[in-house]
Amino acid sequence: MDAAKLDVNNGYLDPHLICEAAHDGPESWKDDHPAFIGVKGKQARDKVRKAALQTAKENAALYIGNAFLAYHNC
Repeated sequence: MDAAKLDVNNGYLDPHLICEAAHDGPESWKDDHPAFIGVKGKQARDKVRKAALQTAKENAALYIGNAFLAYHNC
């Protein structure tokens, strides 16, 4: 049905922003990645990777949540 006839808002999510491969990037960082400047040791690099991965997942979740809030019917 046509959204104009139903008087509803249509919203679409950008698949590139919610793609799992986009927020799994920190797991594939090599040890010479710029995020590791000044970080010494494998455990410290793993902590940086884990924190970056968590941040990326949170950003994707916030994007989805904000999109739903923007287009819900009040």
